[in-house]
Parts: sequence; structure tokens; C-alpha cells
Amino acid sequence: MSSYRKGYRLERLAMEYMRKKYGAVCVRSAGSHGPCDLLCGNGEQVFAVQVKGGGKKPKISWKNLRDFAAKFRAKPVLLWKPDYGQFVEVEPPEHGGA
Repeated sequence: MSSYRKGYRLERLAMEYMRKKYGAVCVRSAGSHGPCDLLCGNGEQVFAVQVKGGGKKPKISWKNLRDFAAKFRAKPVLLWKPDYGQFVEVEPPEHGGA
């Protein structure tokens, strides 16, 4: 399976996760290397979501995700799906985070 196809599959699974957990509707950004993969909302909250998979907790640019989320008054979230595991919601560190 190509990296693109795997990423698309993870994003679809993440959209279902957000729908079930938050009652949110999501829109895929579908851009290459953008600050966020999904923009999700439920009428009360908006989430800017970066979706990653793999064996190790990924490193992302929290600054870029925070800056993008601020434009929508959204909560920045990393949804990480470890290999053969369930999604883990990772919130940005208090300060810093490249």
C-alpha cells in the first residue's frame, strides 16, 4: 500500500473517530504537507487535526498546527494511531514544541 493510500485510510478512520467521540463533521484538507489534515466541528467546538500513524509517537510542528488552529478558533490535536492500535489523542505541549 502506498504512503498516500495509507494516509488517506488513516484520515478516513480519524474522521469516524471524531464523529463518534465528538459528534463532529470533518473536512479533509487533502493538501500536501499542510499544518492540518482535518478540520472538524460539532457546532460547539472546532478541531484542527493532524493525523499520523506508525510505531513511534510522531514529532510534528506544534507551532504550525497552533497557528493554523488559531485562524479558526480551533483546538489543535494530533490523532496518532500506533500500528495495530487505537487512536491516541495528543494535545500540544504547554510551551514550545517544534
